[in-house]
Amino acid sequence: MKKTLTAIAIAAATMMSCGEPLPEIPEDKCAEIIFQMHRADAILSIKGLNDNALHNDSLSYYNDVFIKEGITRKQFIETIDWYVNHPKQYRDLYDKVIKKVSQFEQDENRRYEVKAERDSNDVWNMRSDWNLPLDGETNPIAFNIDVDSSGTYTLTCDVTYYEDDLSDNPRTTLIAVYTDDTTDENSVYGVVKDGKERQVSVMLKTNPNKKLKQLKGWVLDHSNETIKKHIDCYNIQLKRTDD
Repeated sequence: MKKTLTAIAIAAATMMSCGEPLPEIPEDKCAEIIFQMHRADAILSIKGLNDNALHNDSLSYYNDVFIKEGITRKQFIETIDWYVNHPKQYRDLYDKVIKKVSQFEQDENRRYEVKAERDSNDVWNMRSDWNLPLDGETNPIAFNIDVDSSGTYTLTCDVTYYEDDLSDNPRTTLIAVYTDDTTDENSVYGVVKDGKERQVSVMLKTNPNKKLKQLKGWVLDHSNETIKKHIDCYNIQLKRTDD
């Protein structure tokens, strides 16, 4: 994290012309922006991208952060430059960023603990965490899982839809496919795009008189008019309970 902040500060100081601008972005907001940029770097690093791709994709994601916060890249650079030239205020800003990172890491550790405690009835066999647009600007997170035990299946996940998300008619869809190729389906709507994390849950009771073949659907389902998404999706589970 220190390396990331130092790099941002050096870049800002290098790109600024002579003079000392006033800080255009309030301290709390600036700390949140730097934290979101740190998250972007961390996510892209986990994806195993090379240095050039990491740099290019980071810049693209930074632009998304700036748009979300209603600022320009120039305003951010000028604000960081001001802090670089005011050490005390810079330390205060840095402390707020560190607190945000620490809280985020604690939350992530709790997520991993939940994953470790998954029971045998969880049939989900894909990645449990997704970040859009990093994992695809219009990715619905499609799944197709082979199952043969009837019962009641519940798909749950912790989802954050941001205000700038452009999903059209967002929903979560679960479909049971039987060996005779008939299906049962259920979708849950009611997404709120306010940047707050909520648990989404969709339940489907399979037909006990038919042989179940697959469960499929979309965690972040949408209509064809969707052009770009901004969503965090964590802790996906698909559990079966007996009827």
